[in-house]
Amino acid sequence: MWTIIIPLIAGYVLAAKKPALVARLPVNILTNISLVLLLTVMGARIGADSEVVGQITRIGLQAFVLAWATVIGSVLILYLLQFWLRRRLQVEPGDSQPESATGSSYGLTIMLLCSVALGIGLGILVIPETVLPVLTTLTTWVLSLLLLAIGLDLGLAAGVFGSLKRLGARIILIPAGIIVGSIVGAVAAVALWNILAWNEAAALASGFGWYSLSSVLIAELHSPLLGAMAFIMNVFRELIAIVFTPLVARLFGPIPSLGPAGATAMDVLLPVIAKGTGREYVPLAFFSGAVLSLSVALFINIFMGF
Repeated sequence: MWTIIIPLIAGYVLAAKKPALVARLPVNILTNISLVLLLTVMGARIGADSEVVGQITRIGLQAFVLAWATVIGSVLILYLLQFWLRRRLQVEPGDSQPESATGSSYGLTIMLLCSVALGIGLGILVIPETVLPVLTTLTTWVLSLLLLAIGLDLGLAAGVFGSLKRLGARIILIPAGIIVGSIVGAVAAVALWNILAWNEAAALASGFGWYSLSSVLIAELHSPLLGAMAFIMNVFRELIAIVFTPLVARLFGPIPSLGPAGATAMDVLLPVIAKGTGREYVPLAFFSGAVLSLSVALFINIFMGF
């Protein structure tokens, strides 16, 4: 947690106190390089883990379908909410663009996809499994560097917390919409494709992208097989979010683009949201991800109790 918060706050404070100094730094270049490196390392961690690769071949299709169901459900609910919230945010659906260049979302999507694919390929073909602990440590450091750059960018932006102020108490509707959309999407998928009980699908969806915690909880409360599916499904959700968040922001608007990330909007996906949606929505994404992270254990325990 602190490896996420400290770099973000440090960057923000430094930029707010020394704007002239920070303005001369290549913050955007640092962000892009760090983002590509982070996603490549994350992909390598997946590819080098033989257990993950083996699980994907066994239950990958089911997990992939359920991951898409949670993403689509979340985006749909937030898209509907956006029409009601747009006056408060003073943003029309589809209007918000990243600061760098309007119309660059497709290029960003391709860059993110290639970074992950390169990492997975290196993990499978080149990197031995014994290097996994090193990759885990490297992920933490690169993410911290990336969040420092995001903090610097936020500190230079006047009024970046305007979205939180304008929404007020309505801010809770964002994570609530993701919770409802994720669970309803997964339950609807298994209703059409009879592979799991409805409460099992709901519990899987309640991981909200946090694959490590959700897989452990579900394995303890149900079975190792369902725990493995929770892991793979939420890994898929994170990968889908990494690749498609900029595209969702461009096609449907800034608020729906928070849906795919789920709980990871407060850490790994925060830089992707900043690049694809615009820094105005970074505080909102962080808040949503934090609420969802706190909700994972609660909802998994509820649905596993049926």
